[in-house]
Amino acid sequence: MDKLCRICLLLTAGTVFLVILLYYLQTGLLESIEAKTFDLRLQTLRDGRPPSDKLAIVAIDEKSIEALGRFPWSRSHFSRFLDAAATAGAQAVLFDVLFLEGQSPEVDRELADAIRRSDMTTLAAAVEFAPDGGVSAVRRTFPILGRAARRSAHINILPDEDGVTRWTPLLLPTGDGYLPSLGLATAMDALGVRLFEVGEYEVRVGDRIIPTDGQHRMLIDYTGPPGAYPRYSLVDVLEGRVGQEELRGRVLLVGATALGLLDMRVTPFSNNSPGVELNANVADTILRGDYLRRGGMEALLDLLLIVGLGFAVSVVSFRFRVAVAFPVTVLIAVACVLLVGEAFVAGRWLSLVYPLLAVTLVYALISYLRFMLQDRRAAAVRAMFSSYVSKKVVDQLVKNPELARVGGDSKVVTILFADIRNYTSYSEKRTPRQVVRILNEYLAAMTEVVLEHDGTVDKFMGDGILAYWGAPLEQENHAELAARCALKMLERLKSLQKRWGQSGQEPLECGIGLNSGEVIAGNIGAQGKKVEYTVIGYTVNLAFRIQSEGRERNRPVITASTFENIRHMAHCEPMPAVRVKGKQDPVPLYALLGLQSEALPARGAAVRTA
Repeated sequence: MDKLCRICLLLTAGTVFLVILLYYLQTGLLESIEAKTFDLRLQTLRDGRPPSDKLAIVAIDEKSIEALGRFPWSRSHFSRFLDAAATAGAQAVLFDVLFLEGQSPEVDRELADAIRRSDMTTLAAAVEFAPDGGVSAVRRTFPILGRAARRSAHINILPDEDGVTRWTPLLLPTGDGYLPSLGLATAMDALGVRLFEVGEYEVRVGDRIIPTDGQHRMLIDYTGPPGAYPRYSLVDVLEGRVGQEELRGRVLLVGATALGLLDMRVTPFSNNSPGVELNANVADTILRGDYLRRGGMEALLDLLLIVGLGFAVSVVSFRFRVAVAFPVTVLIAVACVLLVGEAFVAGRWLSLVYPLLAVTLVYALISYLRFMLQDRRAAAVRAMFSSYVSKKVVDQLVKNPELARVGGDSKVVTILFADIRNYTSYSEKRTPRQVVRILNEYLAAMTEVVLEHDGTVDKFMGDGILAYWGAPLEQENHAELAARCALKMLERLKSLQKRWGQSGQEPLECGIGLNSGEVIAGNIGAQGKKVEYTVIGYTVNLAFRIQSEGRERNRPVITASTFENIRHMAHCEPMPAVRVKGKQDPVPLYALLGLQSEALPARGAAVRTA
């Protein structure tokens, strides 16, 4: 068992190590599945929260395009919009629109003056990346406009490999410092903060500390599907159809929502979410301060889950049968899902895929190991018992192999010994080949009867048969089974004698003795060399010594101990007590005439016990 424990420990440790290795390698398939579980958790556990009432979207939508013409429009429309927003008392305006080139000196100056007058405008910039992932260039707003704006902010959105945007780079490094994202700039305007501080794994905005990874990326805590934030058509703002009370005190994000403008993003909630709404979700995440974290602490908790659950499942799978181990393992997996879900509600993205992978692999390997060992034990049990125990008994031993373990146990059994009468003189009159043929026919028939009565054929002792009941499995009615078997053996012998007589062969006669009592039963022998399941003790010897007393009567002979076990159903005839070797007092015997379900023979004075 110690060796098996070590094997299980090594298998578990190897499996856990493999899962940890996969965790750090971040293979595409497993990471993709983990990301999908993030989406599911976001949809089920953090959906339905109200969006910030400080944010609103001014949409470049189909209605505005129909009224103002094909986009891009003349910048004079944006000049008018800024004046309207300033008049309405908007807190800030951020453009998710690039103004990279000049339109005309007059129109550009007009927009620059409107930006300067508002003193609340952030313009968009775009960052280009080198093949190594570094920033190669920054495409900023047309200079006359950029100088008039409060700040520039990048509008780069970097989706994951599956195309879903879950992270956002709050800052991108440029030659002269860091360029904030439009979402971060929106939050800064909503908080009334002009500056930010950069840490290794955080960005500080006023009194807000935003957790990030080593690349200054933040997980976006989406409020839900598109449409969560108030959305006003830009043309309605220009034409005064949006009241001042709807814009007053709000931070306005101006961006495209029309499908034809191709600024649609994939989020955990939608395959067509406007980029401007994604930036609103980034800002709202910061304003709520209810961040999702996946950093060093979460990685440590992931490892603890992988190791802890892996070894817990190993212990359960090793110590309990499948009927218990499987449901317990399922409960462990469910507990893992609930724990990870609770952690997500608390703002921590713990891995779900890798701990469950550890649970699954460890359970599969340990169960397979147990299956192989049980299959090997079952094969050994079948090999050991199938030739001399009934199939029903073998099946029970396979289910409970511990019942046939090496060693001896004290058991109360009934022994049957059958021996051929005058076998020596019989064999001297015939050739060995003839003797073997007749003997095999006799032994085969008697063995078949024993197995039919769920007995165990211990061994053939020349012409004798040693069988017993009550081992290796306990049989409460062992004496009854043995008695019925003995009567059936004599009945089968009569049919053999008839056939032998018809073919001109001298029939065989046999005597049968039954004795019940305590024996030592178990796998006896030299471990690894020769081991056989057998019974030993005086009870066995007594059955051997009394069988000769029944030869003349042609009836099984039973001892008083067997008689006491079946007296409620037996039809017996008392016999003279006999002295046997090893016993000082004579041994009382009975001739077994029949059992309750069988007809009494005509001869003899029967003793009926009730």
